[in-house]
Amino acid sequence: MNSPLLAAHIDRRFVITSALLVASNAFAHAPLAAQDPGLFEAYVARKELAQDPLFGGLSLSGYRGLFGLRLSGGLHLARAASTATQSGPVVRCDRRDCFRTPGFAYQSSPDIGVGAWAADLDLVFAPLRTQPMAKALLLGFSPYGFLGIGGYGVNPTNARDTALTTLSYGLGVHHDLLGWLGVGAEARNRRSLHSDSAIAIGSRRAWEYRVGLTVAFGGRRSGVPDTPPRVITVATDEQPIVTAPSAVEESDAAAARLAARVLDLAQSCVDVPYRSGGTSPTRGFDAAGFVQYVYAKEGVRLPRSAREMAQVGQEVATRVGSLRPGDLVLFANDGSSVDHVAIYAGHDRILHATASGGGVRFDVLGEDARGRWFADHLVAARRVLDDETLRVSPRAGSDDDSPDRPDRAPKPSRPPQ
Repeated sequence: MNSPLLAAHIDRRFVITSALLVASNAFAHAPLAAQDPGLFEAYVARKELAQDPLFGGLSLSGYRGLFGLRLSGGLHLARAASTATQSGPVVRCDRRDCFRTPGFAYQSSPDIGVGAWAADLDLVFAPLRTQPMAKALLLGFSPYGFLGIGGYGVNPTNARDTALTTLSYGLGVHHDLLGWLGVGAEARNRRSLHSDSAIAIGSRRAWEYRVGLTVAFGGRRSGVPDTPPRVITVATDEQPIVTAPSAVEESDAAAARLAARVLDLAQSCVDVPYRSGGTSPTRGFDAAGFVQYVYAKEGVRLPRSAREMAQVGQEVATRVGSLRPGDLVLFANDGSSVDHVAIYAGHDRILHATASGGGVRFDVLGEDARGRWFADHLVAARRVLDDETLRVSPRAGSDDDSPDRPDRAPKPSRPPQ
């Protein structure tokens, strides 16, 4: 290879490796509040031909939003061939005579050893990971792509060991089975870092196929308190200021005071049991009955069902940073038809009457299997406490008082906090 081509080849490998390192550094310094649950995976992988090694391995992944880092390693265990040793006849002599004794034969038992190994550090991009509606359209499957750097080695019998530094890329898909348990499948193209075409489609034999079983773990987000959020009531007897507040500031302050009162009343109902069709703390609440009761105490009239509540007030994006305490967050058991409602309490916490939780309680979106279920089934949010909707009325002609379907979230693993 001449000097210009060699320089261009080295530059290409340097750019790819540098991009991976920069992305890894950015991932490591991302805000902790956005950290999602990690994934532990046990997998098997092999290339297309039968004589290629079959790997068994483990991987560990961590995500922040749409991006993640994954470290994986696999081994191929091979049985070494047995060896036989044969000696010829042996002549032995004593004082009287010499005589011939037969030789001996020895055969060693086969040993188990590492026939091949592979290790990779991948930057993963999963565009639908935080989009439950989009995943629902794909029947719960979440596609992803990855780019990685790693190593690959084969230890052939009676031959020199081979070890290569590799660049790889590929596509995969993941599907949640039970919230914390899932399955994944992917295809990886692995090429030597010294190859002239580090990123290329390559032949079919260059592709490695992998299937695995995944377990989600962790996911407690930094900054989320272990106790219900404290409600801070804005004082109304502050000293007058020189400049009069604008209409927007007055409206925001009024909405904040109203949200504080709503959350204070809602928190006082914690542990009230769940009851389908219930609308009072003495007889129990269902989801919509609880929300309707709390807001009615502050003069905000809401419809009777979660489906109708999804039509009142102002639409709000469900992404992090858009929700405010006092907003209504709406969920769908099937991913599309709203049938559950909760009050957003700040710091990713929701306060609601839940059938799966046995009554009124706090839950944290994205925390443990239960919190991930609610995060995955969150479909809409409405703001009913701003200056235009402080007195919300049900839509004209609304007479739907049938109770909503109970939520199907996993049972809580610990009592509400």
